[in-house]
Amino acid sequence: MALLQTREMSIRVGDRALITGLNWQVNRGEFWCVLGRNGAGKSMLLHVLSGLRAADEGEVSLDGRMISQIPIMEQARLRGLMPQQITDSFSCAVGEAVSIALTPWRLGSEWDNLRDTEIIQNALTQVGMADRISDDITRLSGGERQRVAFAAMLAQESELMLFDEPTSHQDVAQQLLLMRLIRQQSEQNAVVATCHDINLAARFATHVLLLGKDYHRSGPASEMLTPDSLQSVFDCAFVRTGDTFMAA
Repeated sequence: MALLQTREMSIRVGDRALITGLNWQVNRGEFWCVLGRNGAGKSMLLHVLSGLRAADEGEVSLDGRMISQIPIMEQARLRGLMPQQITDSFSCAVGEAVSIALTPWRLGSEWDNLRDTEIIQNALTQVGMADRISDDITRLSGGERQRVAFAAMLAQESELMLFDEPTSHQDVAQQLLLMRLIRQQSEQNAVVATCHDINLAARFATHVLLLGKDYHRSGPASEMLTPDSLQSVFDCAFVRTGDTFMAA
């Protein structure tokens, strides 16, 4: 059974249709990259999948059930979203920011126990931020704050992990680190990530969803990432050299 499934799902902004009639399945063990031009609806798709907004038409199911039939707390355990932009309204320690991700698992039970501390420490260690656990979250750089948000996703341990541009503020080394972590997470869970870097998607994703103007295509990355398919999405020519794509 697919962990995530959409049936004839459509998303509109005003009178403009972004995605129409999307029939799509995401299974455990898959890492999907969503590729498309600016304004194609990549972030909006994640917002629908995460429950931040409803689809304009069609259905979204999690673990075989329509989202509307799943209790909110169970939804929070099944899926997690790392947004593209994070705004901190008040100061708190880095470790405290990550601990918020444990809410679906700790509400109504003991907090800040040894297990919680281990989860938070391990998540920050994986993204190279363990030494900043007591620092003020508002004093971090954009890239550091993004990695703390990534650590929160690791701590939440959701079966469906949604990442919106997870490498956008990172240098090359950190991009590779985060993409390797995402691929590792997808071995046990299901991952959907929006991405602008076609070569990172080609290197790490198992599957790709292409969002073009008035159409969409999905399948294994090796089948979706071709010069012709990329040209149809981005409206420019592509040349492939080995495993690398370059816009021409």
